[in-house]
Amino acid sequence: MENIIWAVALWLLVFIIIPMERIRQIWPAAVLAAVWMFILNYIFISLGYYQFTRYIVTIGGVPLFHLIGSAAGGGAIDQLGGEKFLIKVLIVVVFAGLLNLASTLFMMLGAFKMLDGFNHVLHFSINVAGVSLLVWLSLALLGEEKVYEGNKTRYI
Repeated sequence: MENIIWAVALWLLVFIIIPMERIRQIWPAAVLAAVWMFILNYIFISLGYYQFTRYIVTIGGVPLFHLIGSAAGGGAIDQLGGEKFLIKVLIVVVFAGLLNLASTLFMMLGAFKMLDGFNHVLHFSINVAGVSLLVWLSLALLGEEKVYEGNKTRYI
């Protein structure tokens, strides 16, 4: 249930913040984010660092709705960032922090469990690396000119 709420909440935010024509342009980044999140989660689940404990459907131990929600977040990352290096760093750190906050909430709800000494510091470090690579891959996939042109959000 938690993963469904995660997915619905993130997609609602995307549809509220990002104009529909922009969503049509950035959908490949959302797909990339879901695939990238699957790869990262699958690796760390397979290594025994953590596990999802409550889910409806799972692919390789990764809840499907977690991936659907991650697609929304990944699609939004480039939209909220800018061309300046420091803005990109800030976005990466904020998104990594939000992922850690979400995992803490999921742990409190009993839907996620860290194993074998895995902790929030390691998780944050992995999130920073993973989100950084996702930003770089999405810029390469979409092209910087497409990411940086036009109205990125309804409000900015």
